[in-house]
Amino acid sequence: MRCLTICSTALLLAISSFSSLADTETEKEQAKELSPYSVSFFKRQVASTNSVEHAIRSLLARYPEKTTQFAEVAFATYPEKYKEIISASVIAQPMYVDEIIKVANEYKVSDPADIVSIAISAEPSYAEVATKAACKYSPDHFEEIVKTAVQSEPDSADQIAQKLVTAYPNRTMEILVTTIKEVPYVGNYILDALLAVVQEDEEKSQELIITSMEQLADYPKAVERLVQLAHQHQVDAQLVKESAIKGGLSETEIVALIDQHYQD
Repeated sequence: MRCLTICSTALLLAISSFSSLADTETEKEQAKELSPYSVSFFKRQVASTNSVEHAIRSLLARYPEKTTQFAEVAFATYPEKYKEIISASVIAQPMYVDEIIKVANEYKVSDPADIVSIAISAEPSYAEVATKAACKYSPDHFEEIVKTAVQSEPDSADQIAQKLVTAYPNRTMEILVTTIKEVPYVGNYILDALLAVVQEDEEKSQELIITSMEQLADYPKAVERLVQLAHQHQVDAQLVKESAIKGGLSETEIVALIDQHYQD
C-alpha cells in the first residue's frame, strides 16, 4: 500500500511538472524549461515499457490533455527517436496532430516535409489537418510540404488541396499545380473541390478556370475537365482558347475540346 501511495504521488508530481512548462522561442530555451523530474519520470516510463513508442502511447491514452507536454519531453529526451514519437503520438491522439507537428518543428527533429509525412502515415484520415498545420508552422517549406503530403496520401489529395486553399486562398494556383503535378489522376476531383470553395462567387470561379487552363495545359485530363467546367460556368470560349494556347496547348487541340464540350 505504501509503495502504491509513493508511486501515485510521484506520478502526480510528474504530471504537475508537465503542466508548468513555459512556452519559449528557441529549442535551447525550451529544453532548459523542462523539469528534471519530468525527464526522469519519462525515462522511467520508457524503461518500464522497453520502448519510447509504448511509453508515449500508454501515457497519452491516460492523459490526452497532456499530449503537447509529453511530446516536448519526449523530443527533448530522445530526439533520435523522433519518428516513433511522432507516429505514436498521432496514433494515440490524432486530434492533437496540430500541436504534435508544432512541437516537432520547434525542436527541429527533422525537416518539415519529413515530419508531415510521418504524421500522415500514422493517421491518414487526418492528412488535411496535418498538412495545414505543417504549412502554418513552416511556411518557408510550403510547396515541399504540399508535394510530400499528396504523395503520402494521394487518395486524399483533393481534400488536402481544398483545405489548404480555404486556409491560403492567395496560394490557390501553387496548391493546384503542385497537387496535379504530383497526382495527375486526381486532377478532376481537385478542380471540382477548389471550385466548391468559391462556388458562391461566379466571377472567382470563372477566373480560377481561366487561370488554371493556362497553368495546367500540359495535363490533358485536367484540360478536358476545365473545358467542361468552363462551359458550365458560361466562360467565353474565346477566353478558354486563348488561355490554353498561352499555356502551350495547340490551337487544334483546344478547338477540338471546345467543339466537343461547348454543345448545348
